[in-house]
Parts: sequence; C-alpha cells; structure tokens
Amino acid sequence: MKLTSRERIMRIFRNEEIDKPALKLWGFEPNLKLLNPAYRPVIETAAEKTDWFVNAVSSMNIYCGKYAGQLIEREYYETDQPIWRDLHTTFHTPKGDLHGVQRFSTVGEPSYMMEYMIKEPEDLDKLLSMPYEEDDYDAAPFYEKKAMVGERGVVMTYLDHAGYALQRITGSENLAYFSVDCREKVDEVIGVFGKRVLSYAKKILAAGVIEPFMWVGPELFTPPLLSPKDFDDFVFKYDKTVCDAIHNAGANVWVHCHGKVAELVGRYIEMGVDILNPLEPPKNGDINLKKIVEQYGNRIGWEGNIEIQDILQAQPKHLKTLIDECVEAGNRSGRFVLCPSAGFMEYPRPSKEYIDNLLLYLNYGFERVEACRRG
Repeated sequence: MKLTSRERIMRIFRNEEIDKPALKLWGFEPNLKLLNPAYRPVIETAAEKTDWFVNAVSSMNIYCGKYAGQLIEREYYETDQPIWRDLHTTFHTPKGDLHGVQRFSTVGEPSYMMEYMIKEPEDLDKLLSMPYEEDDYDAAPFYEKKAMVGERGVVMTYLDHAGYALQRITGSENLAYFSVDCREKVDEVIGVFGKRVLSYAKKILAAGVIEPFMWVGPELFTPPLLSPKDFDDFVFKYDKTVCDAIHNAGANVWVHCHGKVAELVGRYIEMGVDILNPLEPPKNGDINLKKIVEQYGNRIGWEGNIEIQDILQAQPKHLKTLIDECVEAGNRSGRFVLCPSAGFMEYPRPSKEYIDNLLLYLNYGFERVEACRRG
C-alpha cells in the first residue's frame, strides 16, 4: 500500500488502515515567512519529507461577531524598549468598557499579557451585555489553501474554543477564582460562547467544507490549573456538541491540549476527538506512549510525544533514541503522527544546535516512519 499524504492523514482521522505513520513539523506550511534565515533548510526539508497539516483561520469573532468593528477598539503604544509595543484593547459594552493590554515584540519574541480585560465577577456581565450577530463565512480562502496543498496534506479549519475565549481575557488566576466564587456565571458565559461556536461550525459545514476542524484551549481547564470536574463542566459538555455536529456532517476533529492528559484521554474519546495533540511525556506531561497505546489502542489518533525542549537541548544520540521509542510505540496503534509538542519557528535567534536537531528530527524521523511501511 502506498498512500498520498492526504490519504494517510485522512485515514488516521477515520481509523482506517494506513501504510505508515505520518510525520509532521508543527508550524510548517508552504510559503511560510522565515523568522530567521537559519530556518531555511528546515523549511525545505519539511516541504520534502513531511505530511502537511495546514490551518485555515475562520473569520468568527466570538465576543460580538459582526459588531467587532464598532465595539472593539485596538491601539498600539510605544514602550521605553524599542523592541516592544503595547496593544491596548477596549471592549465598549452597554454596561461599561473592558480594557486589556498585551505587550508584543517587534522581533518575533513571545508576547506577554500585561493587563487582563476581565478583572472582577461583574465584568462577566459587561461581557455578556455586548450585542452579537454571527459573522459571515467565506469559503474561498479555505479552497485556495486546499488547492495549494493538494495531495501533500490536509487543510484544517480553525474554530475558536468557548472556554479558551473566556480564559484569554480573564487569565488563569482569575478564572480559577471565578470557578469557585461565581461558577454559575462562568458556566453561563462559556455556554453562550459554546452555542456561538456550534452555530458557526454548522455554517462552515453548510458551505460544503466537510474537512477536519481544529481547536486549541482545553488545556486551560485541566490539572493543575483546574480540576477534572472543571474539564467536564466547562469543556466536555460544550465541545461534545460541536464534535457531534462535525461528525454528523462527515467531517473530523483535531484537538490540541498540552499538559497532563493521561486521565483525560478516555473523555476525549467519548467527546469524539479523532486526533489528540501533543501527548507530552514527563515532565511537562504524563503520557507514556507505549502504555497509553496499550490501554486505548486505535480508539483515537495519537499525535506528538516529542517534546520541543528535547529538540532544543538534547544531544543527537538521545534525540534519536526518543524518536525510536516514540515511533515504535505509536506505530502499534495504527493511528500515529510523529510531531513535536510545539511550533518549530518560535525563536527569532535559533542556535546552530537547534537547527541541527530540527533537521535530525525531520531526516531521522522520516527514516523511522518509512521503516514502518506496510505492504
């Protein structure tokens, strides 16, 4: 059996027989702008040897939809450091303004939240007072990407996540307090957002885009940030309705959840997730891929299990050992994608060792998944 990358990935989503595990470099897609010229050989190797997972971003604004242009004000301000600028965002709500500040780098460093929008429980009522009208959906950008990718991979439509949409403007500390002090109000907000996500997903499906959907954010509702009950109350019950709608239309679901997820894999399977990423091993996570595959087999697609820190810091021999163990364990499921735990081009000044390890991951990873080829 010899499959194209698209066929291979879609069979992993659908739990059908594959020829070999897939190989992914998270963050790669064609025509990617280089953060640093040192990444060029990585981009070229990924283009040749990986199965492409490309994202298509939808235009949904979960907070106020079509009113975003009228009710959301954004303005950049210079700081006393030339490489940093502050983005001030204001939500103009009928019950009063909400204001937040995010510090952005001009050279590609990660951003920082300086001030969260939601500071007190009463701010949740301000948030809910914003009028909402669902955004339109234009499928043209999706089909342009699909035509560009062809048989080299899949294009996944990004959906906002109801819980993450709230955490983004409260921060994890306030969200933890609110989950105790005003739990019903938190549930009300996430419930409203959940209905909006579900409605927009159905709009995309109705436009004929019967392709994989993706979202991130459930990790903000898992231990140690919040409890398994919080995950069930604020993630499972809302995300499952979206998964059901997507599956009923014949499409599939990819979900990203960092951290310790071993005890949640069963819930993700019940939720209807087809591929779970990034399956972090200890210390950041708790996934022993061999044991978890023995427990759940092919009931879900497994993606990841190579920690980005190891690509950053490990000696080549150790990185090869990690890849060997990962591919051997994942291959037994028949539904495995070898993938790092985070995007590869997050560092504006990559070391030579990091670039060399990225190339090792791609070349040796390709060699190892190719060695698993069936038929």
